[in-house]
Amino acid sequence: MIEFFILGDMGSGEESQKKVAIAMKKKIKEKDTFICGLGDNIYEKGVTSVNDPQFQEKFEEPYKDVNVPFYMCLGNHDYGYSNRCLIPKKNAFHQVKYSNYSEKWNMPFNYYNFDKEDENTKISFFVLDTNLDMMNPKEIEDQKNTMINKIKNSDSNWKIVYGHHTLRSVGGHGNADDDFEQFMIDLFTQAPFDVYMCGHDHNKQILRINIDNKPLLLIVCGTGGKEYHKEIYYNNLAKKDCELECCSGNLGYGQIIITDNLMNIYFFDEKNKKEYSCKYLKEQDLHTKRDDC
Repeated sequence: MIEFFILGDMGSGEESQKKVAIAMKKKIKEKDTFICGLGDNIYEKGVTSVNDPQFQEKFEEPYKDVNVPFYMCLGNHDYGYSNRCLIPKKNAFHQVKYSNYSEKWNMPFNYYNFDKEDENTKISFFVLDTNLDMMNPKEIEDQKNTMINKIKNSDSNWKIVYGHHTLRSVGGHGNADDDFEQFMIDLFTQAPFDVYMCGHDHNKQILRINIDNKPLLLIVCGTGGKEYHKEIYYNNLAKKDCELECCSGNLGYGQIIITDNLMNIYFFDEKNKKEYSCKYLKEQDLHTKRDDC
């Protein structure tokens, strides 16, 4: 059994982030679990150095009692929220370098991969930098080709890709723009994987999409630190290639437990009330249980 937690859009330093952190502290009992950070780690414009006090205010302090590894990715706010011409890329790369200064923060590059395994299960995680608007065409191609090769060469029975931006979503940011849509289509068709996880929209969603007649499970969990995006925009599903299973605008986090080929997914709010649970057997849904989601 491999257990991990997912959390995005968390780094506000506000009371909402602290509530979710306290809930996670109560839920996380085992030291051998870990957290996948889904981006927007430091609001509103990232950090200016590895010594920026925001690392303490918006990461170390809120999660001081959550003593497990965090495997982070970059969100748009981590690059900066102003015009891209005014934001140097080094602002985001200070978060990469911070991996050398924190016992919990892990981000060896702006995109990377890591594995987790036990006696029955091996999971490969492929962490994207989905901020394609901050890259030149060569950087985008380099990332895509690197990840295609890594996914193809993985012998894991689960392949999970995650980044910050949504591919499909009924939240306020909605579906992917054309560039990211094509990036993900190219990635999936050349190197299929099982799950794509992200934040960006500040809600929790489970969706299913078909790409090239192959199913892909989508998990959105951007409720770690800011409250909004409670509206549900069903017209975002107009392409009819996607099905929405669940959507909640409450603060909270996700828990995922994988045993062999079975994935159990749970969503919790900031009071640790379970909102949603389902069992997912690779390409076949076994059972869905709705609570308040």
